[in-house]
Amino acid sequence: MKSIYIRLALLALLLILVIGLQYAIGHSEPALLFYIRHIFLPLQRGRSYLFNGIPLSVGDIVYLVLALLLLLILIRCVYFLFTYRKNKTDLWVELLRFFTLPLAVYTCFLFFWGGNYARPSLASGWDLKTLKWDTAALIQLNRSLVQSMNEEQALHPKFADLKTLNLMANAYYHERFGDRLPRLQVKPTSLGYMLNYLGIQGYYNPLSGEAQFNRFIPRFMHPFVLSHEMAHQAGIAAEDDANLMAYIICTESKNTAFRYSGYFNLFLYAFADLKAKDTVVAKSIFATLNQQSKNDMDTLRAMNRRYRSKFRLISTSLYDDYLKLHGQRDGINTYNDVTRWVYFWEHTDKKKADLMVCP
Repeated sequence: MKSIYIRLALLALLLILVIGLQYAIGHSEPALLFYIRHIFLPLQRGRSYLFNGIPLSVGDIVYLVLALLLLLILIRCVYFLFTYRKNKTDLWVELLRFFTLPLAVYTCFLFFWGGNYARPSLASGWDLKTLKWDTAALIQLNRSLVQSMNEEQALHPKFADLKTLNLMANAYYHERFGDRLPRLQVKPTSLGYMLNYLGIQGYYNPLSGEAQFNRFIPRFMHPFVLSHEMAHQAGIAAEDDANLMAYIICTESKNTAFRYSGYFNLFLYAFADLKAKDTVVAKSIFATLNQQSKNDMDTLRAMNRRYRSKFRLISTSLYDDYLKLHGQRDGINTYNDVTRWVYFWEHTDKKKADLMVCP
């Protein structure tokens, strides 16, 4: 019975710790700044130092071990339930383990990275009073993106390998934010083609601090996806903010491939929004797009059709719930909000725009 009381006390302590941490960083700017400067960034630097040189995803291995451990505990719970009279105490111990393990993992998640969800939006410091977001603004954004894509395609962008892209994207981030950021690096996922069926282009592992990349997506997507996942490594949690940062990093770089990837990926969101509002105008704008970009869109559509599955719907639904749980009310649709933020960014005094990455 003593072990049961100890485990109950541990469970209660973890619960108090989670609630206290979430409340503190969510309601106190000094607490949030302390978390970013003295907890998250040092931890991310340490994890980058430890894991960047390892080609395999340490975080994926950790996830696998945790999943197997939780499955083992569940099996033991079922066994002790059927042998309750003989293993009454063991059943309660395993039940407490079953609840303590996920809570302990979630506590680590909050300390290592999850606290970043309390950050204000990247646009929170912008003066948006004179800016208006409506269909006319969306049309203007689509036309501007098509013009930019046409200009970049005329320069014949060449897409480098993953190692080179990593070095370039990391350099762009450090040029903008200096040495306050850890070294950023994205690894190819160990899950292989599975990500295609789940509809995932990349993901960040908050426990290990590693960013993962689906190397099977078309090469014209690579710079933007890498920059997006690096934004998460830098502590940007919200998906629309990570998309905005990826757009800024790509389009303000000196590399044609990065700029094209940034404009192309943003156009995917903006054009989908415009088609939903005005199909006729959307078609007329699309007609002015260069042929290679049209081919790139066809390539992406073909890949999505090829790997369409029920697993994608399940993974999308689960991630939608995850985002809503962490304060992103629009869930998976949060990604699409980047169209509005990019329009505002392009019409804001960028020298005054506060990006709130390394406060």
